[in-house]
Amino acid sequence: MIIDAHAHIFPYLGTPAGFRSVKEHMRVLQFYVVGHSQPVRRLRDHAIVEAPTLARAPLVGPQQLNEVGFHVGENGRFLWEYEGETYYIHFMPPSLQTNACTPELLLAQMAYVGVDVAVLQNAHLYGRLNEYFATAQARYPDKFIALAEVDEVHADSEAELRDLRVAIRDLGLRGIYYANRAFFFDGYRTSFDDPRYDVFWETVRALGIPVFWELAGVPENTRESYLREVDRLHRWATRYPEIPAILTHGLDPELLKAPIPEPLARLLAHEQVWIEILYPIGWGRAHEYPYPELRPALQALYDCLGGERLVWGSDMPNVERNCTYRQSLDYLRRYCPFIPSRDMDSILGGNLAELFGLA
Repeated sequence: MIIDAHAHIFPYLGTPAGFRSVKEHMRVLQFYVVGHSQPVRRLRDHAIVEAPTLARAPLVGPQQLNEVGFHVGENGRFLWEYEGETYYIHFMPPSLQTNACTPELLLAQMAYVGVDVAVLQNAHLYGRLNEYFATAQARYPDKFIALAEVDEVHADSEAELRDLRVAIRDLGLRGIYYANRAFFFDGYRTSFDDPRYDVFWETVRALGIPVFWELAGVPENTRESYLREVDRLHRWATRYPEIPAILTHGLDPELLKAPIPEPLARLLAHEQVWIEILYPIGWGRAHEYPYPELRPALQALYDCLGGERLVWGSDMPNVERNCTYRQSLDYLRRYCPFIPSRDMDSILGGNLAELFGLA
């Protein structure tokens, strides 16, 4: 069984998609685009533009986002106006003509490549989609494992705690997607290890669900700030050893060069912490398939964690801006002879099957 740990479904991204308004959704999308690895281009000649247009430094809160009429277009593009020019970014692949990915589109992609099950990651940029995910999972229960979205800043409120319990117990969602950079919308005044959120984490523990972490360096994503957040996650894992934690989007290959930084080594010592192998979405823009430069990092991950604490993910449909869905699987499946077949089977699905009770 092949299980993709990281896939997305979503309605047209230009709608509220569960937010209170289109404007609120666009502010979240705009934040996610600032500093993204995809280049910003000027529409009239498609030239890459390095100068900042979406926000002002330092990026410490929503007041730093520029008013630029940010909106969702077609064919994978998000667009905005700044000082008389129109700019865009290909956040999605050009082939995503409507900037929507229905459950049926993802299922067709999975069938073509031979992926049996997909974990649906519920990141804020796509919307507040718990009910949308629940509907898809109920319609295709053997194909989708749907995660819940949470409002990290207000996760301690009774309303959010109630919504979490409803998402898991009533809607049937199987875990949560949690992004530390969501605290941007509260000016980074606090973070996930603040004592005010103890009630939230105790609820997660009581529900017996895993957390899929989107961990970034904040407020600016540097090596130093990222390692600070890694250390924060280490402290969290020490306090909540019963909660499975999957770190999405992999680890920067530079951090896997010996000696591994001490904060990361401490985090990886926690048995509950798994790492998602997901590189083409970022690495593939500047490197050619099958990404031979990645193999030392992949071997370092395997040597450190073995086959029991690694899972493969694609980031479909986004990854198709850099490679095909099949290539996002085959660079790992076919080009890592140092991983025995039994462990490869675990990484490609066995571990998640056990985690979610599918085995």
